[in-house]
Amino acid sequence: MSNLVAITIGDINGIGIDILIKTWEFNKIKKFILFTDIEQLNTNIIIKKIKNNINIVNSDDKKLKFQNNKFNIYTYKTKTKEENTYKSLKYAYEFCIKKICIGIITLPLRKDLIRKRLNRKFIGHTEYFQKLDKKKYSNMILFHNKIIISPITTHIELKKISEKINNKQLIYNQIYNLNKTLKIDFNIKSPKLIVSGLNPHAGEKGYIGNEEIKIITPIVKKLKKIGINIDGPLSADSILIKNNLKKYDCFIFMYHDQALIPFKFISQFSGVNYTGNLNIIRVSPDHGTAYNLKKTKEFKNKSFINCYKLINQIYKNRSLNEKS
Repeated sequence: MSNLVAITIGDINGIGIDILIKTWEFNKIKKFILFTDIEQLNTNIIIKKIKNNINIVNSDDKKLKFQNNKFNIYTYKTKTKEENTYKSLKYAYEFCIKKICIGIITLPLRKDLIRKRLNRKFIGHTEYFQKLDKKKYSNMILFHNKIIISPITTHIELKKISEKINNKQLIYNQIYNLNKTLKIDFNIKSPKLIVSGLNPHAGEKGYIGNEEIKIITPIVKKLKKIGINIDGPLSADSILIKNNLKKYDCFIFMYHDQALIPFKFISQFSGVNYTGNLNIIRVSPDHGTAYNLKKTKEFKNKSFINCYKLINQIYKNRSLNEKS
């Protein structure tokens, strides 16, 4: 059962399960276990087409029975679709900690439904696995064709970002851990980083805000002193220019949309969202639940396939770095 990948069910009504099944049917992904309540899954129309190929890996004797060329499922009991989504995360994480699986692909879910019906404090996958892993810091890392982008802050209100980055220790640790992740998980021996400012035009020397002068610049200097190769802060609207793509390994932004808007334009929904600085390897495809694409042929599986490839590459990189 080497190199098995755990896949969480996400929103069972979303496009994620359709993409998984289609990808499996075309023989693009083999070694995986889907974590879901099989009874919840049986209501899905597309699953009926592969019903004879389903293999339940867990049984009463507690021995896992993975079968090659089968659609392998780890099942459990749930009362609601939201409970199924939530439990899927927990079981997939446990399989990675026990080293049964090498990493997790999380299919897209509805955060609002989880908050409303199950856990009002649920923020997202990144924060959920960070808490399970008992880590104070984790990095949202966006990957596409060797382009790596990462925001310092993730899912918080825009009005709270300035207050959040006033915590110099947060920015320092986020970049420090990001640099370490680039070395170990992405096998970049001497990462070259560039960081944006918070304000338009990186504050224009204090004319449009002073966070760059008071907070970001001192942190950049401190990071340089310990040997981290980093430039900035520079204007967020121009750090992703063509020359910089050749020069830098990772582009760091202060907040979510500074990073995600250019990334999604560049990747065209074929990128991967990776959570750095965790004991486990966790990735997610760069698309949402996309209810509007259900029962159509318009959806693409490029991002999902790239998730599968990245898990295997990071697993290989970690193994190599452990030996060296």
